[in-house]
Amino acid sequence: MKTFQELYRFLALVEYFKVARVGSWLGWIFSFGFGSIFLSLPPPERFFAILFAFSCATASIFVLNQYFDRKEDQENAFKSNMPVASGRMAPRTALVFSFLLIVLCLVLVVLVDMNLLSLFLIYLVFGTAYSAPPFRLKSVPVIDFVVSGVGAGLMPFLMGLELTSKPSFDISLIMLGVVPLILIHCGGHVIQAVGDYEVDRKMGVYTFVVRYGRKNGVVVAGLMFLLAGLLPFIYSAFGLLSYSHLLLFFAIFPLSVPMIKRYVDMLKEPSTKTVINMQKTATKYGIIGVTVIFGYTLLVKALSF
Repeated sequence: MKTFQELYRFLALVEYFKVARVGSWLGWIFSFGFGSIFLSLPPPERFFAILFAFSCATASIFVLNQYFDRKEDQENAFKSNMPVASGRMAPRTALVFSFLLIVLCLVLVVLVDMNLLSLFLIYLVFGTAYSAPPFRLKSVPVIDFVVSGVGAGLMPFLMGLELTSKPSFDISLIMLGVVPLILIHCGGHVIQAVGDYEVDRKMGVYTFVVRYGRKNGVVVAGLMFLLAGLLPFIYSAFGLLSYSHLLLFFAIFPLSVPMIKRYVDMLKEPSTKTVINMQKTATKYGIIGVTVIFGYTLLVKALSF
């Protein structure tokens, strides 16, 4: 009997981990981490404490998203097995869990660095307004992917940046680092919406892709990815970035080749299947790419001391 009780507790914990969907916000973690080392290296203890707070905030947003989207997710063959949509976790339990994560996050922020409180509150408001009525920003074309780009690219970057405790920030320098992140997250959101097109259309969720079509969505996302990839070279052409740093982008370019192939497949046939293939490939090679970029930035900052 005791063994079964322990197994039940373990499975329950697994469901809480699944409902947080950690694997879906690794790019958000990169935005936070990149921001934290963009200008200088933060104290390790503050970094890990705020990283944990950020993880709690992000998990709470994803749990809320599943709570409000549970009916749509039940109709989605690739999302119907998620804890809330499948019924393995009661909607009320998910709501309470999300609330507790928010409380834990805010308590940590208050204890570690009050200066970050306003950024975290804005982040949580953006994440909640995206899914929750009456705002339901995910149903407002263009606003849907802009909110995603700001919430997943800009806000985590700014929170990480605040950890460095710099007396003053060069806004133009910050924009050099954050604009590509925003574009990538905006494009990624549009691609996700392409995969959800059929269910969103059926349920009356008028995303950018539902309003303007799958093909147009794939094209717009591709243009965002292309601009994000070209920006370092544009920065260098205008003297805003040292040419020596471009070697990094040439080094990681081979990692983008499989993703480009998947994108071409998706452009030919914009469907849920090609989107999932694209996402799997992007996750596989993207993790390597962002690890190399993060490690390179960390090394440059460490050598500058």
